[in-house]
Amino acid sequence: MTPRALGVLAPVVTLLAAVPACKSGALPTWEASTLEPTQAPQTASEPAGEGEPVAAAETAPDAAGTGEAGAPESSGEPADTPGHAAAKDGEGPAKDAGAKKAPPPLPKPLYPDADPSCGKGPGIGRPLASFSLPSPDGKTINPRRYRGRVLLVNFWGTWCKPCLEELPAFDRLYRRYRRHGLTLVAVATDEDPAPVREFVARKKLAAKVAYKGEGEANRYGSDRFPFSFVVDAKGIIVASYRGYEPRCMGQLEADVRKALRARNRH
Repeated sequence: MTPRALGVLAPVVTLLAAVPACKSGALPTWEASTLEPTQAPQTASEPAGEGEPVAAAETAPDAAGTGEAGAPESSGEPADTPGHAAAKDGEGPAKDAGAKKAPPPLPKPLYPDADPSCGKGPGIGRPLASFSLPSPDGKTINPRRYRGRVLLVNFWGTWCKPCLEELPAFDRLYRRYRRHGLTLVAVATDEDPAPVREFVARKKLAAKVAYKGEGEANRYGSDRFPFSFVVDAKGIIVASYRGYEPRCMGQLEADVRKALRARNRH
């Protein structure tokens, strides 16, 4: 090689000598070079992200009960008994809370005289049809929210005088047995929530009240109004009442008590 060629190559050699050598594995991998940065694992000191479930809340019983839209309310049901924690927001089957507790004994009947000829209307043995209806306070009533509880479902209306006598009597039963697993769902056929709201407030009803229920009432083709169903903890109609007959209150309470006993045995 001529001296002139050596003079041309010298700067190039010097430049190459200044570049650091590539180490094995120094090139970025596919995962490390993706457009989305890899999120650092969350440490114990970091709070859970928005929308992430909190473990304690998943298993804690809903002691205040469940409102129509799933939020706890002061007049709602207590936690399911026996040996079950109430499902969050009252939806879905109750979760096993571990050690089972003995259910509280049922109180004495309000109506001790039962008439076995009552409660034999159509629908017995069939599942209660599901629905989703507004409540007068802007929430939603859906019987599936109370799965695992015994339901007394009453179809009524503010235009119906017998209804206005029957529903407060049902509400009294509800207040007596709700800690044992009973929920009263009162479905008004009214289109206007104002009279429903006024009646509920005046009578101080604790029931889960819906309106705009005429379509749901018509599904059962009842020839008498009001009408009601006792629904067991599995969602099956076990007693059916057409019309309001005060003499049948004893049998209706007996049907409720029978369904509660069956529920609380499990």
